[in-house]
Amino acid sequence: MVRSGRMAVVYVSWGNGAAIMGVALKVMPSRVDADGGFDDRRQRITPFKLMLADPPAKTDDYDKAYPNLGILQLISYVRENTPLADEDIIFLDQFHSIEDHIRLIEEHRPRIYGLSYAFLTQRVAHEAINELKHRFPELLIIAGGPHPTSVPEEVMDKSLADIVCIGEGEMTLSDIINEAIYGGGDFTKIPGLLIRTPDGPLRTAKPRAYENLDELPFMAWDRIDFTKFVGQHYSQSDRQTCIVISRGCPYKCTFCSLPVWRAAKPFVRMRSPENIAREVEWLYRLGIREIKIVSDEINVTLPWAKEVCRAIADLGHTDLFFQSNLRADKIDDELAYLFKRMKMWLVHLGVESANDRVLHGIEKMITVEQTERCLKFLKRHKIRVLLFMMAFQLWETDGRLQFETPKEIRHSLWWVWKQFFLRRMHYMTWSIATPMPGAPLQEIVERHGMKSSEQVLDNWNRNKDYLGIDLNSLGITEKTKMRLLRAGIISKACFMLVSGHFDWRRHFYRLGILIRSFFGKWNVSAQSVAPMLNTPLRAKVEG
Repeated sequence: MVRSGRMAVVYVSWGNGAAIMGVALKVMPSRVDADGGFDDRRQRITPFKLMLADPPAKTDDYDKAYPNLGILQLISYVRENTPLADEDIIFLDQFHSIEDHIRLIEEHRPRIYGLSYAFLTQRVAHEAINELKHRFPELLIIAGGPHPTSVPEEVMDKSLADIVCIGEGEMTLSDIINEAIYGGGDFTKIPGLLIRTPDGPLRTAKPRAYENLDELPFMAWDRIDFTKFVGQHYSQSDRQTCIVISRGCPYKCTFCSLPVWRAAKPFVRMRSPENIAREVEWLYRLGIREIKIVSDEINVTLPWAKEVCRAIADLGHTDLFFQSNLRADKIDDELAYLFKRMKMWLVHLGVESANDRVLHGIEKMITVEQTERCLKFLKRHKIRVLLFMMAFQLWETDGRLQFETPKEIRHSLWWVWKQFFLRRMHYMTWSIATPMPGAPLQEIVERHGMKSSEQVLDNWNRNKDYLGIDLNSLGITEKTKMRLLRAGIISKACFMLVSGHFDWRRHFYRLGILIRSFFGKWNVSAQSVAPMLNTPLRAKVEG
């Protein structure tokens, strides 16, 4: 593709080359304006359209916090690296039903439809792919995102997708589009794909990872109506969004779906502090007043974390607040001070358990002592803390199954309450360890013959929360499991009510989810009460 700003003649091939069209294309050397926004002055050269989508809205439990960041990055990259103009790219977010998908495909007639989804939405995603493929057999359907990356062969088996994209999709999707426009539609030379062929699925070369993240354009924030998304339920402002400042994770916790982070090397990449600050400044100009940093941890390395904080603090916005994920072992008093300086009011700390035996078993690579030291630093600078806690962890030692006992779980809850009374923490999440595709936990569960994936999906689709692992073989009854789950839910509610900053107006629907989790079984009382607390999704559909 010519990138010089001159006039170029290109030839567009449809299908097997039945129609070939010569057109003139003015290629712009840059499409980001001085304010960081998107400047699309190129003429559309073909009727070629691309549709990128979240799985269709089906239940009120669908995540409403933020737009799909992966799709926003794809849109901005495709706009700069293919001949498609902004109006040629249609984005269907999580508020659209399958009827909306069908109607908009009929209206826009895209050549490519890409669906990005995770483990818990795989059933509705596969149902959508299959229905769309039956209705529009000529439509090229691509499955991408965390779940297809983790188990591409399974996705090919359970859906009618033409292509599964493995790993990061910016270069891969752009290559597919350019091959469809300029070439003959032979995608076999594009790395990171599983392609459906008459002879069976064909895997191409290994996926690629974008090494210099500063070279990526900022996400397509210009395509987003921020008012549609509810953001974090604990917040300082209702004008929220989130950003990604790094990719990958250097750790290998047993409950994490490792293929998502390790599809290609290098496994960990960070943006420069200056690049991050420029995107923050653009979002501020768009009216955003609170940003969640959603990378796995802001402190991948301590020096880099400090430079990021300084770059953001130097912007000087006293009315812009931040939240971020944090590891407990890479922090000192200076970093906590810099958090305060940049208006980081809340950090999300992955603790999981207050038992060193458990933390060692799940390869968390932290200790309870390190966590308490971290909490002391944060308290000194008046930064609030949300703890991620996860009960009933499983792991192996020399091939023997080990698990977190009810006694250890009660100790974790006692420890959390102690930190609360010491005013070191303010909020908590509470869940049960859930196997995900590609995670060591999933492999452990399968090796020991325990029910996992299908039961997780059954429970989630019946709105019972993540109650996926069958613990009866470990001697842990359903009654014991529910008693501990409810103790955690009650604790979480107490912390929330005392600590405040819960956005009741935008997150009232979460009470329905909480009630269903509390009851556990999908009984009449939960079924009758919970829906009244939910927020209808389809009222927000646009387009």
